Amino acid sequence: MYTIGQFSKIGRVSTKTLRYYDEINLLKPMYVDSDTQYRYYAYEQVLKLLSISELKEYSLKLEEIKAIMDKEDVDLLKKFLQNKIAGINKEVQNSLKLKNSIEQKIKKIELGGNIMEAKKDLKVELKDRKSLIVISRRTITSMSNISSVIGKVFEDIFKMDLKPSGPVMTIYHDKQEFDVENADCEVCVPVNSRVNAEKNENIKELAGGLVASTTFVGPYSRLGEAYAKVVKWIEDNGYEYAGAPFDIYLNGPQSVKSPEEFVTEVCFPISK
Repeated sequence: MYTIGQFSKIGRVSTKTLRYYDEINLLKPMYVDSDTQYRYYAYEQVLKLLSISELKEYSLKLEEIKAIMDKEDVDLLKKFLQNKIAGINKEVQNSLKLKNSIEQKIKKIELGGNIMEAKKDLKVELKDRKSLIVISRRTITSMSNISSVIGKVFEDIFKMDLKPSGPVMTIYHDKQEFDVENADCEVCVPVNSRVNAEKNENIKELAGGLVASTTFVGPYSRLGEAYAKVVKWIEDNGYEYAGAPFDIYLNGPQSVKSPEEFVTEVCFPISK
């Protein structure tokens, strides 16, 4: 039998951690002295402690580790690890996108570009947009998670045996301030057929009407330039806001590698 101090040194974890494992029933001591309340651990528990530490290195949560240990379920462990791999792959993709964006910025600097320079070719237009039948999903989410919401919308489209008939759109319903981590967003994709909107809550008719819009070429992180341009134009020309603004992704990550080549139309519904 090992004292808690000895067991701590063997497993290379603190005694505080071992006490917490005991508290949450993850790893309880083999014996507790009723008089002194000293904890003692058995040789057979060393492997379990080392396994817990290994799974923690894989960034599994303690409740996930406990579920695996309680059930001794290899399939459950495999599922958790596969989910971790999927998360890592997503982080790698995001890191590669960031790396590419930084490289593009360096090239621009080397060519004498001003990193604070705004787009000079942004022109605001008045458009009368037609109504559209769309498949949509509205959710409170982080902007970094928009791609997964888009994926779910396309899953809905294919399940309903429909086809996209236009580019992806994102409507921003936030009333007050915009929170990049908790944005009220609605992803919409126009579909090729006029379907009964009553059959599915994700099918809706997106009303048409007058919009002020501009087309921005560049990374999404700079879209604020387009928003500022359109807002100024609306105020300068005496129009009023008549609905939530939305982006139309004319050219994005699915078709071009460099964020500098992304093409996004920014639209604000307006009225006189």
